[in-house]
Amino acid sequence: MLNNFEMIVTGELHEDKLIVQGEKYKIKGSCNYTGTQQWRVVPATDSNGIISSLQIVGINESGDADSCKFLGRVVEYSKAGRILFKITRPGEKTLRITLIGGSPSIKPGQLLEVSAVLNCQQLQIIQVENTEIELDDVENALKPIDIEVNAATPLPELVNAVNQLKNKKLEFVAQAKAALENHTGIAQWNLATPVKRGKFFEWEVDQHGLNARVRVNEHTGIAQVWEFSTNNQIPLELEPDLEQDKLSVTPLGAARGIGASCFRVLIGPYEIVLDAGTRPKGDKPLPAFEYLRNPNLILISHAHQDHIGALPTFHKMFPACPMICTVGTRQIADVMLTDCLKIQQHNEDFQELFDENDLNQTIFQLQTKPVGVDFEPLPGLKVRFIHAGHILGAACIYIRYGERSLLYTGDYNTSNSRTTDGLRLADLPEADMLITESTYGADNHPNRKTQEQELLKAVAEVVSKGGNVLIPAFALGRAQEIILAIRTSALFHKLNIPVYVDGLVRAVTDVFIENINLLPASIQNFALQSEPFFNPDSHPPIIPIAHPKERPLAIAKPSVIIASSGMLSGGASVYYATTLLERDNAAVFISGYTDEESPGRFLQGLQQGDEIEFNNKKLVVKADIRRFNLSGHADKVGLTQVINRVNPKHLILIHGSMNALHELSRASDLKAKHLIHIPNVGEVIEYGTVPEQVSPLQLAKLHHKTEFEVKIAAEYDGAWIKIPADIIDTDPRWHHFSETGMLKAKWDGIALKLIPIMQHHLNVEAAALSGVDCCATCKFFQKKCCTSPDSPLYELQVDPHGKCLEFVSENKEVEIPDTEVI
Repeated sequence: MLNNFEMIVTGELHEDKLIVQGEKYKIKGSCNYTGTQQWRVVPATDSNGIISSLQIVGINESGDADSCKFLGRVVEYSKAGRILFKITRPGEKTLRITLIGGSPSIKPGQLLEVSAVLNCQQLQIIQVENTEIELDDVENALKPIDIEVNAATPLPELVNAVNQLKNKKLEFVAQAKAALENHTGIAQWNLATPVKRGKFFEWEVDQHGLNARVRVNEHTGIAQVWEFSTNNQIPLELEPDLEQDKLSVTPLGAARGIGASCFRVLIGPYEIVLDAGTRPKGDKPLPAFEYLRNPNLILISHAHQDHIGALPTFHKMFPACPMICTVGTRQIADVMLTDCLKIQQHNEDFQELFDENDLNQTIFQLQTKPVGVDFEPLPGLKVRFIHAGHILGAACIYIRYGERSLLYTGDYNTSNSRTTDGLRLADLPEADMLITESTYGADNHPNRKTQEQELLKAVAEVVSKGGNVLIPAFALGRAQEIILAIRTSALFHKLNIPVYVDGLVRAVTDVFIENINLLPASIQNFALQSEPFFNPDSHPPIIPIAHPKERPLAIAKPSVIIASSGMLSGGASVYYATTLLERDNAAVFISGYTDEESPGRFLQGLQQGDEIEFNNKKLVVKADIRRFNLSGHADKVGLTQVINRVNPKHLILIHGSMNALHELSRASDLKAKHLIHIPNVGEVIEYGTVPEQVSPLQLAKLHHKTEFEVKIAAEYDGAWIKIPADIIDTDPRWHHFSETGMLKAKWDGIALKLIPIMQHHLNVEAAALSGVDCCATCKFFQKKCCTSPDSPLYELQVDPHGKCLEFVSENKEVEIPDTEVI
């Protein structure tokens, strides 16, 4: 980048001091000059803005007045009026200096053209100009005009380059307006500041009845307009056999496992697709797109690869199908899909699913909608994005057509984290069908704050003894949480150990910085005072690794490294782990979910001294390896809370291991309230259909009322309880209730409980009274089953009259449980 800093002072060199305005300044570095001259210098300042030294870089021969001018980014702004700037200089160390003055409107992250004067050993700001031009753009703008960029490049040439780039941007604006005029025939367009996305400048347009996006290729100057589909513009090819109240779901991925999340939903006359993710490994990375016919719409829940990685492939297959997500998801999607493309292109183990053009076209045509607002992308189809609490931009998706409704959760978390507020149950509507993730369906998370504190304590113990800690983390969400936890830790403020950030984490964190307004209020408030993520001058310093050659330096001294991938399946974290695993003063701390077959899961089972092969290298494990639970997913409690809130007739469990799926299905009384489906890929779940595993009694609980009135008829020798005829005729539970004609009655306060005496109760009683040693009198006979681990009948239902070699006598009465399930 440019050396875009110039400071001119007039002063006398005397020994190792430069005397300016009567003040003596220490000379930094060697100096071969003498006498009184007008000097070009570079200052060093302390946190109060006091200049501690000056480096002389040359003599100024232009005769300009003493001044200081530069192009820099605001890092911190204090209430006392001190501003820390970061000034990038190619071939030179990045300059960080503190100035005084300026407007309260200055905010961290702004790129400013600054003019200042030397006043009482401080640089006083006299003028600032906000610019949207990125330093990368300035550098690119210099290339065609052949300006040699070095430490001595004078500021006028730099300013000239900036002005040329501004003129170039004006040309792009003119090209964008011309494209809009050609598209609509309307000449007057007001275009705001464009967004730079790769090689394109991009504008959102909502004027003259046109809702569109326009972009200009900075290299070719070619402009494109993409008009977002509206209700009147989508050609509907309605199938005559599709009923208006139809609702069905077909998983195309993430069924009985995690990966390639994608679901085909037929609702009313429409074919809707929810998510289009990829699998991280294996020979089938894509969802089963072959089940799709002619989708009318695809909705994306969030930007993790297993939910969005196949979107460019989908768009290539169905280019006319509108794509919609939240604003945050589109911002993140650009980075995540670009990384996905790089992995495909540089790793022979990955199939190339799409190319750069597919990616650019997908991002260009990906429409956004706000969270919490209903919209109608197709006639009669209501859609709402609901804040999911998983990562930046993540949303649950609610769709409704006529009398039918469905809620797809995507990934969600009911607990708050540092980078996102948790899903609010009150935001969730009831729905006929619920498709919910089940990642932690078998687990309850420990307290998140406690886990975070334990992680920080463990990290501090290692680095305070001179070691290094690697925290492999998901680049999106988890890494930013850990950065903030360390950044705001009083313990780490004292230790002041450098924290290095590497891999995809860098690019994703840049998106977080650019979209501070989408983050929780606590981060927004923090950003008003200081850059919340990357800050080499903070305590502790947070330093992004700019190039792989810098990695050895990051672990040469005590440090913390936060790097992707979180499962150690690739990325920068693999490099660090390969080195640190062999150090006895190092640690690898896993921060969340790891796939069963991932290297991260493998490492968790290791002990110090184990010999392993990792990253094609044989090594002996000496480092401390631990796991901390900072999950971005809801646990079993959170999952059941969401299910109970939505109260669906059909509950579809996806995105989890088989153990997690089945454990969640058995949670609480879910089976008594919902028709539960754990489908395979390609299995169609239609509204109103009953899964094969649902018994008639379970179905009765769902379809028949649980409360009804009875009448008591008193007679001279007792009383009769009269059951309504419709219960006797239609409810299959009645036939089980009256199986033997005998009941057990029990007072519960003033309530009278009636419990049926079933045939198996009579069989157990008869066996127990027979006087013969049998299962009925065995201590291991519990709830019709054998509970002896040594018996061949273990966990099987047994005949009360039966007996095995593991029989252990126990005198016990036959009890009829009050909560007998029929």
